[in-house]
Amino acid sequence: MSTQLIKPLGASKLEIRCNAGDAIVANLAIHFVFFFERRLETAALARAFAHALTSLPIFAGRMVTDHHGRMRIRCEGQGVPFTCVSSDRTLDDAIRSTTQDSGGWLVDAVNGAAARWGLGPLCKVRVTHLGHDATAIGFSWHHVIGDMQTLMIFMNAWAAAAAGLPIGAPLLVEDRVAYLDERLPADGAREPGVRCLGAAELARSALYLARGARKQRTLSLYFADDEIARMRDAYGSRMWLSANDVVCAHLSEALMNADPAVDGRTLAIAVNVRGRCGLDPMLVGNIITTLNIYLRRGEAAGTIAERIRHTVDHFADEHCDMRINQQFLDDAGAWRAAWCVSTAFDPARWNPLITNVGGFGVYRIRFEDTFTSYCTLLMKLPVAGLGVLMDGADGHGLVFQMALPPREIQAMSSAAVQEHLHRFRNQGDDIPRLHREIHA
Repeated sequence: MSTQLIKPLGASKLEIRCNAGDAIVANLAIHFVFFFERRLETAALARAFAHALTSLPIFAGRMVTDHHGRMRIRCEGQGVPFTCVSSDRTLDDAIRSTTQDSGGWLVDAVNGAAARWGLGPLCKVRVTHLGHDATAIGFSWHHVIGDMQTLMIFMNAWAAAAAGLPIGAPLLVEDRVAYLDERLPADGAREPGVRCLGAAELARSALYLARGARKQRTLSLYFADDEIARMRDAYGSRMWLSANDVVCAHLSEALMNADPAVDGRTLAIAVNVRGRCGLDPMLVGNIITTLNIYLRRGEAAGTIAERIRHTVDHFADEHCDMRINQQFLDDAGAWRAAWCVSTAFDPARWNPLITNVGGFGVYRIRFEDTFTSYCTLLMKLPVAGLGVLMDGADGHGLVFQMALPPREIQAMSSAAVQEHLHRFRNQGDDIPRLHREIHA
């Protein structure tokens, strides 16, 4: 194993003030693994990585706190640890590992809590040379740097640098708060989508993290393209519905039926604000918020899907809460803001929060003329109900993963529920081999 510290090719004096969206994820790190059916040359990857950092020095930065107690990212950081290791395990073995034993050996994980207080890097990379000349790139970054779109801005810059192509100019703004305040709709949500935990809730959350979180398991499902198309036909008889609408609704119906003792939950869906509010697609940061939709026992998936679509369509003028969230946190002060959570979070009863990281082009990333063959998020989420939708292998279908307590995992894994979940699947549907094996 070898590790080097890679820094931008030029110094950066940029210091970025974090916004409300950053405060919510202040202790969270995210881990993605990109797989390639080729042995990639490490030295070339490292050189291209340094060029990408030059355009996006925020990934090499460190967290600091200003004299007002507000979070900032100082881009003149200490660099990114870049590690290269070798393994005899094959590509298929490594991919299976990401669902069977969490695949932790494929990433050099950022410590979210330590990085929050400036005690560690905000980004780490691990390149693993696998058996039969395959390669895995494990990319771990602190969520305060930015969201999935921010990751893909960096990955596209890295791939462009490796190919000797021009790097698209990212938009790094020094004051995210002021920038968004100037450009987001003047109206929007009437109530904040965030709140501060009380002392009793903090204690209950800490107890769950110490005991209950270790018992959680990850539900993993695959929905083929044809299967999703049939869902859209069935649920969208009265209006156009996206794949995200129908899959979220389909899963919500099943989750509500998994526990007969619960009459309602709040579904939170992460929304990329850039496209909805006319912001620059190259804007770096957490330009996301959540839409909350109340789920009722017995409600049909088609009705849930229609409510999701209606809410999304009216996001900019009725539900964009980023401005009011910022005001809430500014009024709360730095100490109380440190215990800020989404209003959907309830320590007494988990609620589903689904993020769709599909459609961002992970299968268009190319190094040495080799495209990504598989990409996955490593699920190491301490809170029940946190889920993600991802593109399936080679960009076909959708993979759903969610951290759930043992009782819900048992219910969702039963033969009857699985049959109901896949009632739109036909025998002839094209399901990639890896998904047949992993999600059997």
